[in-house]
Amino acid sequence: MDFLLRRLMRGAVERGLAGDYLAWFGVAGAAWVFLRLRRRADPLVLRLPVSKGEQYLVTVRDPGPAAHQAT
Repeated sequence: MDFLLRRLMRGAVERGLAGDYLAWFGVAGAAWVFLRLRRRADPLVLRLPVSKGEQYLVTVRDPGPAAHQAT
């Protein structure tokens, strides 16, 4: 999906600079916004290399509503 958005953005900017309609700059701007919104996911918390034979236990817990209100 990111590839298509980048390609659409690049093509729209090229068409806008070539003298086509100014609406192409709007299309490029919208593609840029969608691309940024898609990348606004939660950041990576931990990255560990896993060697052959190693095991990791991953536990996911809901911090509860108190943790969300503290920020």
